[in-house]
Amino acid sequence: MLTRAEIKWLRGLTRKRQRDAEGLFIAEGPKVVGDLLALLPCRLLLATADFLQSKAQWPAAEVRELSASELSRVSLLQAPQQVVAVFEKPAPTPWQPAEELALALDGVQDPGNVGTIVRLADWFGIHNILCSPTTADAFAPKVVQATMGALTRVKIHRLCDTVTFLKGFSGPRLGTFLGGEDLYTTELPTGKDEPVLLIMGNEGQGIHPDLEPHIDRRITIPPYPAENSHTESLNVAIATALLLGELRRRL
Repeated sequence: MLTRAEIKWLRGLTRKRQRDAEGLFIAEGPKVVGDLLALLPCRLLLATADFLQSKAQWPAAEVRELSASELSRVSLLQAPQQVVAVFEKPAPTPWQPAEELALALDGVQDPGNVGTIVRLADWFGIHNILCSPTTADAFAPKVVQATMGALTRVKIHRLCDTVTFLKGFSGPRLGTFLGGEDLYTTELPTGKDEPVLLIMGNEGQGIHPDLEPHIDRRITIPPYPAENSHTESLNVAIATALLLGELRRRL
């Protein structure tokens, strides 16, 4: 049984300020929680009897059995999935540019998009994502849910000043723009011999104008056929998938 104070505390972890202050975040569902349990300290595990019986021991500081109706009181999902857990956020580490490809997100605000991009980064072997101050928090519940456990394998770095960061980046900086060079025909760096940064912009506005002077290559994903009318733009997560797929194919 959860007290009102405990429910209030758990609900509070949906807010970035409280997550940052306590160094904690919430995850839900057997797949997401199971992946996170293997690599991050778990402060509290709340689960139904069926879930807890699937394993003799659970690596959590505190394990509580709840009924499905009790679990629904703290679940943030429309259909609760047997388990809700509170994890310690991984300690932030400074990013050291290496001879590889990295992602930067500039004002990507939809949690589902950010979570999907983290999952894509994991699939394509991207180890680091750098997030602007206006990008959705990677440890928000909807982002965590969309990553499907990829947060344990991709390092998230929060930037204080994206312009300053880009100015100091030593390798090629690629940005996505309408009217840029054709992704499939232009020559592109792949991160094999130098660090390469791929910058993805806001869902509605794209890359902020302040960043444009510090981007070396403007890349676009061409529609097909080019002469026909098309939707205005691609979803940022879908665009990221196409770009990473092409960059990895060339490597």
